[in-house]
Amino acid sequence: MNKILLALSLVASAAAHAQLDRSIRPTAAPARTPTIAQYQKFQLQNGLTVLLVEDHKLPRLSMSLYLDVAQVLEGEKSGTLVILGDLISEGTKNYPKEMLDEKVDFIGARLSTLGYGLNAGGLSKYAEDLFALSAEVAQRPTLPQAGFDKIKERTLSGLKSKKDDAAAIQAGIFNARTFGKNHPSGELITEATVANVVLKDCKKAYALYWKPNIAVLTIVGDIDLNRAKALAEAHYGGWKGTFTKKASFATPSDLSGIQVQVANRPSSVQSNIKIGNTIELPIGHPDLDALDVMNEVLGAGSAGRLFRNLREDKAFTYGAYSSFGTDRYTTVMEASAEVRNAVTDSAVEQFIYEINRIRTEAVTEVELQDAKNNLAGGFGRSLERPETVANMAGNTLLYGLPSDYFNGYLKRLEAVSIQDVQRVAQKYWKADRLLISVVGKAADIAKPLQRLGYPVSYVDFEGNPTEAPKFDEVSPELSAKDVVSSALKAMGGLDRLNALKKVNWVQEASIMGITIKTEVLFTAPSTMIQRQTSPMGASETRFEGNKVSVTQNGQPKDLSPQEQAAMMADRFLMDEMGLLERSDLKLQTTKADVDGEACYALEVPQAEGDPVVKFYSIASGLRIRESRSQEGPEGKKVVNVDFSDYREVGGIKFPHASKLPLQPGMDLMFKTTLLEVE
Repeated sequence: MNKILLALSLVASAAAHAQLDRSIRPTAAPARTPTIAQYQKFQLQNGLTVLLVEDHKLPRLSMSLYLDVAQVLEGEKSGTLVILGDLISEGTKNYPKEMLDEKVDFIGARLSTLGYGLNAGGLSKYAEDLFALSAEVAQRPTLPQAGFDKIKERTLSGLKSKKDDAAAIQAGIFNARTFGKNHPSGELITEATVANVVLKDCKKAYALYWKPNIAVLTIVGDIDLNRAKALAEAHYGGWKGTFTKKASFATPSDLSGIQVQVANRPSSVQSNIKIGNTIELPIGHPDLDALDVMNEVLGAGSAGRLFRNLREDKAFTYGAYSSFGTDRYTTVMEASAEVRNAVTDSAVEQFIYEINRIRTEAVTEVELQDAKNNLAGGFGRSLERPETVANMAGNTLLYGLPSDYFNGYLKRLEAVSIQDVQRVAQKYWKADRLLISVVGKAADIAKPLQRLGYPVSYVDFEGNPTEAPKFDEVSPELSAKDVVSSALKAMGGLDRLNALKKVNWVQEASIMGITIKTEVLFTAPSTMIQRQTSPMGASETRFEGNKVSVTQNGQPKDLSPQEQAAMMADRFLMDEMGLLERSDLKLQTTKADVDGEACYALEVPQAEGDPVVKFYSIASGLRIRESRSQEGPEGKKVVNVDFSDYREVGGIKFPHASKLPLQPGMDLMFKTTLLEVE
């Protein structure tokens, strides 16, 4: 029988092929239009609004609780709501922190909190538990002192780390200038404001804002209306209180003309540029879809004009983009990139050129259609995420949109014309009132920026006006090798370093319960082993004269000739011993500042990528920082490694502490645990 069925299938297949005329292109099926289920709305007696979007395709449930507190100005205690957001999940009246986490993990759920809401999700069969746990956190948090102290310390640590993050600095100073520091969108969270926050402030904020009458609970997933009503009433119906103190703030004023502000970051090897202006654009505005298309053409991604101009054509940057916000309140239209110091002014010129071009020249038919295709595809993919559907439901309520507003997106998108794109570009890009904000090394970029002819002012990292920096020039008689020689002398001298017979140097760092150990074993004349071990594995690099080998978890690693040549630069116990042999070092012409300490900055070219910059204290002669560019998920960023706690062992000064940043608020601090010298 199987043979007969197989034979029949082959015959049918042959017949089908025989009847197929491949010279005729098949007619495309009608494009599927993504549809979004309309929400169902009900309200509890305490004022809590509930939105339900039923989706029974998968057995999952997503919930979000949003508190419409409008705009909040925290002033000298800015950061209170950020701390509160983490503190709310530090335990409740019925569940200490550990028990709460266990209950969430037990049902395979997720639960996260913010200063003005929470998100939860999991399998729909645990709907009762999801409602119960989210309601428990929302209504009965204990806000413990121990949790507050931990979160405040972590927040302060994160703010310290952001001083090394040009993008974070830029975000703060751009908003401060655009909106004003006394506006909710322009005030900064700083170490000083967070230091002012006490537990009482968090409790006061919770008591003020966490009220059911301004809360919207959005539910998306495998649950019907009757069950959603029953669970919402059972777990949120007893929530009491009323919020009535929404504040209003004046609309920020536009700049009087194009203006440049610079935040001087002496250690920067590249400049962070952001250019923009304020706009008024709530969701549902008739210009929104045309603006989507305009932004897609200009710089929403790698197909945009900005990317193709600044990266592909000029090679100024790894990426240049544009974006805009939508809000009930004033928001921004902006374009940004990180570029090499030497091309900062040229990059700004190209940004201005492309902004003016999109305003004055009609986009092509190809650009228009490509932009529409990209946006339509992204819209369809976004609907796969429950949070997208939840946001759409919430925005429909918040902005008073027609119930089918988002279902009509593709139709509105297709109707956008070339004329529409140019019209909104002219309306929303205020080309004569732009703020050009730059975070970078003023010694390298100040004069070139002045060439552009726009007023230039300076701000500190908190957006406060400051004087133009005075550049302390390095004596032209001082050479790169002089700096290296001084560093070697400060360590104990090259002769003493060359006389070393053996060194065993062990450093350890711990983070989140994980210990990482590094070990350097040096044996004269030219053998050095570098080991790194952690729970994730082990690696070893071995230098024998002019040869290098690497093993990872006991397995040898193949190295290309280029990799071997690059690694040989690390064959010295102290970097400076190898730097003496090089003729390509560059001493920067102005003195640098590293945490208040005057330094010489030495650029060390690499086989690939940007130079590594080594900073030597003018007072001690010792190396205290090393900066190198590193590719990450968000593009290239500069990573600083700091060296400190120099102590003399065997006549040589070794740094006994090294700090490596992992992410904002999290550093890896290596400390010497063993140092033996012969």
